Amino acid sequence: MINKNYTILFEKYLRGEITAEETEELINTIGSENKFDKLLENELMNADSTIDEETRKRIFGQICKETAGKKTYSLSGNWRKVLQWAAVFLLPVLSALTVYYFNQNPQKYYQPTVITAQNGEKAEVVLPDGSNVWINSGSTLTYDKYFNRKKRSVYLQGEAYFEVSKNKKCPFIVHTKQMEVQALGTSFNVRSYDADSIATAILLEGKVKVSASGQETVLSVNQRATFDKKKQTLLADRVEAFNFIEWKNGNIYFSNQTYDEIARTLSRIYNVEIQFASEQLRPMRFSGTLGSNGIKNALDILSMTSPMYYEMKNTTIVLHHKIEKVK
Repeated sequence: MINKNYTILFEKYLRGEITAEETEELINTIGSENKFDKLLENELMNADSTIDEETRKRIFGQICKETAGKKTYSLSGNWRKVLQWAAVFLLPVLSALTVYYFNQNPQKYYQPTVITAQNGEKAEVVLPDGSNVWINSGSTLTYDKYFNRKKRSVYLQGEAYFEVSKNKKCPFIVHTKQMEVQALGTSFNVRSYDADSIATAILLEGKVKVSASGQETVLSVNQRATFDKKKQTLLADRVEAFNFIEWKNGNIYFSNQTYDEIARTLSRIYNVEIQFASEQLRPMRFSGTLGSNGIKNALDILSMTSPMYYEMKNTTIVLHHKIEKVK
C-alpha cells in the first residue's frame, strides 16, 4: 500500500523543513522507479472524478515523456540526490495536473464566499474570525479563502454594519469600489451603492482609517467619512452615529437626503418600484427616521411633511406633487 503521507513530506523537503527521520521515510516511498510510477498512476486515478480515462492516460504519458531519460539514484547513494531527482520528476506532474484542473475547474481553485441580501431582505453573518456583520438590502459581502490569515479582507457592494473582533496582528479591511476602510477592533457602518453619488463610513466604536482616491482620514467615534464620487473628494464630519444603523432594527434614517435618494433606498428595502410623476420632487430633501411599519407607513410620513402624495399600483408606487394636483 502506498503511503499517502509522502505528499506532506515532499512539501516539507521543498521548504527545507524535513527531518532526518522524515527524509528516510520519503526515500523509502520513492525508493524504486516502479513503485513511484505506481504512485503517480494511483494519484491520477484518484485525483478527480471528472477526468476521464483517456485524459488520465494522456497526462500520464506526457509526464513519462517529460521525465524520460532522467537519471535515477539508488538508495545507497546520496539521499539528497534522490530527493532532487524526485523533485525534477514531480514538477511535470504538478504542472500537468495544475494546468488541467485550472482550465477544467477554475472554481475549485478560487471559491470566494458570497453573502447577498436581495432587495427587501437583510442578512446577518458571523465571519470566520468571529466578527459580526449585518448586511442591508440590495448588498453583497464577499471574502476569500485567505481571510483571517495575515489580514481580514472583505469586499462590499452596498451597505453593511460591522462589529469587528479585536486582533491587532490581523487588520480588518473593508474594500468597496471607491473606498478602503481599515480597523483593528471596532464597530462601523459602510455604505457604497453603485447608484449613490457618495460613499460613506461612520464610526461607532474604536478607530478606523478610511482611504479613497489617494486621500486618507482617521475617524473617531461619531465621525463620518464621505467620499464624493464625482468630485473625488474625501471629507470628515461629526454625526450621531447610531442614527445611521437604525436600518438594523428595521427603521430608516435619512439625513438631509433628496427624494431621489430616498426613493432608491425605499425601493431596495421594500422591493418595490418607485416612479416620479413630477420631477419637482426629486431634489426636495428630508431628514428624519421612518419606522418599521412598512412602505405605506413610510410614504404616509413623507406625504405629511412635504408637498407629495402617492399612488400604489401593486408593487409600483407613483409619487405626485400636490401643487400639480390642485392645478
